[in-house]
This record gives sequence, structure tokens and C-alpha cells, in this order.
Amino acid sequence: MIASANTCDGSNWFNFVCTAIQPRGATGPIGPFVEGAISAITLFIVIYLLGRLVRAAVLWTMRRSKADRQVRTLVRNLITVTTYVVAVISALVAGGVNVPLIIAAAGVGTVAIGLAFQDLLRNVLAGIWLLLEQPFRLGDTITVLDQTGAVQNITLRTTTLRTGEGALAILPNLTVFTGIVINSSHYDTRRLSVTVRVPAEAELADLMRRARDVVQGVPGIDAKPGIAFEPILGGDAPQLQCRFWVDQREQDIDAVSAAVAEQLWDVVGAKPAPAKQQAPATS
Repeated sequence: MIASANTCDGSNWFNFVCTAIQPRGATGPIGPFVEGAISAITLFIVIYLLGRLVRAAVLWTMRRSKADRQVRTLVRNLITVTTYVVAVISALVAGGVNVPLIIAAAGVGTVAIGLAFQDLLRNVLAGIWLLLEQPFRLGDTITVLDQTGAVQNITLRTTTLRTGEGALAILPNLTVFTGIVINSSHYDTRRLSVTVRVPAEAELADLMRRARDVVQGVPGIDAKPGIAFEPILGGDAPQLQCRFWVDQREQDIDAVSAAVAEQLWDVVGAKPAPAKQQAPATS
């Protein structure tokens, strides 16, 4: 509740607003109410701007010291939440709200706010916990439910992914926190597979031996745990699947996969043969 004084308070910075509305000595609720409202709004804006300034300075210092991006995101979110809380409480006090009344209403208000914004608060807490626990980092490629993409940002409420198609996927933090997350970027090495068709009459043992010899020479393939082949029979034509490991932080996995596919095509003869040139006609 706004303070119930009906006269202008000379100690307030915006007392001139109150006296402009109602002369000094006159009673009435309009002048003090407007004075308190302007004081509250002004204090909120000042604290908000100071919070933005502090946040910018802290983040600039952390960038200069090359702090982890995840830690910078956590600090940014915490400063933002703290700024809003301090600004709102200070504005209420400047507007004439009794501090004991705020404390008394805090319990009831917490329950009411918790029930009204429970999903929002749970997402905020989940986002803070994700930044603390770090099951994945900014830039990692993860899969959550049916969405796969590189982590772009973790805000107060959502986690954003850039999918392989270049789309932006926005996931609530609570969904990411409680769901099954597959982090494809956690380990340095990653297993890839290339499958090619083989002639029906091909001898698989000899084919796999020759395929292993050529695939081992492809640059970028990790020697351990090695290369594995699996023939897939049935269907229109038999197939040969090659599984290999690549250091995804050092190598371009698409380029390595393409190189393996080209070598396998040469071995199985699936690569189109160059057109034969006809001999010139003789007279």
C-alpha cells in the first residue's frame, strides 16, 4: 500500500511535483501519490541502468580474462535476475510501501507467484542448473527429443539450437533439464559409417580385405579402435558398411566420409567407369 500521508513530504526529491499538484499545507492523496509513483519509477530505471552497466563491465572483464563462455552466460543471467529483484523492491520502498508489509506479504506472495509462474520459475532454475552442471557447452551438438543442433545460447527461460537445416530450435530449459540429452561433441573421436552396394557375385572376404587396405590410408581416420566392416545381405543388392572413427575436433568429418566413400566405390567397382573413346575410322 502507498503511504497514507495526505501532505507533501519536503524530504523527497520530487516534492516539487507534489507541491505543483497541490499547494503546500493542502491535504489530498493525489499529490503524494504522484510524487511516490515518480520516485518509484525513477529509482527503478536508475537501478536497472546501473545493473546493465555492472553487467557489461563484468562481462567485458571476463572476456578480457578469457573466461569460459558458459560461466559468462551464468554470470549474465544471475546479474540480470538480481538487478530486476533489487530494482522492484527499491521502487516499492521509494513509492511508500511499508517494508514490514513487504516482508509479511513475501510468504503469501511467494506462494501466489510460484503457482502463477511455476513453469517460468522452473525453467529459470533449470537454466541456472544447466549452466552450473554443464552437461553440454555452448557450441556442442546435442539431441533433445527430436531436435538436433548446435547449442547457440542458454537464456533465463530457453535453450536455443541451430539445426542442421539452419533453423532455430527453441527448447524450454525444463525440457532439456529433465529430458534425455545426447551430446555428440563431448568426446574428441566420433564413429561414422559409410555404406556402399556390392556386386551380388563379389567374394565378401576378399572385398573386405581390399577395402580395409584402402580405407586405412585415408587421412584423418583414427587408428584406434580401428575400422570395422559389416556385410548387409538381403534386399535388392548386398551392401557393405564401413565403420570408422574420426577426431571431430581436428578433422572435417564430411570430408573424411566422402574420401572413404570414394575409396570404397573404387574397390567394389560402383564408381562409373570413364567413357571409352572411339578409335578414328580408317579409310
